Amino acid sequence: MQSTAPSIQYSTNVLERRQRAAAEYLAWADHHAQEVARAEAAQVQHESHLGIDQRSAAAQQTIWARRRMHEKHLHDSAMVQLRHR
Repeated sequence: MQSTAPSIQYSTNVLERRQRAAAEYLAWADHHAQEVARAEAAQVQHESHLGIDQRSAAAQQTIWARRRMHEKHLHDSAMVQLRHR
């Protein structure tokens, strides 16, 4: 009886492993960029169907969320720096 699981062979060559990792990262980055572009296009289509007041409110919520996320990032970064002193 033969196993149907694919055998994974790891190279002992560091350069080859790095090249393979770089290729995998580039493939992921391309896929991620496509997903982001699709999401942004869907968001624009959704917002174009909203009235002016609704678009303004949605824009304000988006700006508030980004500002809050930035504040949280700064806080977390400062806490990490303080911990590592």
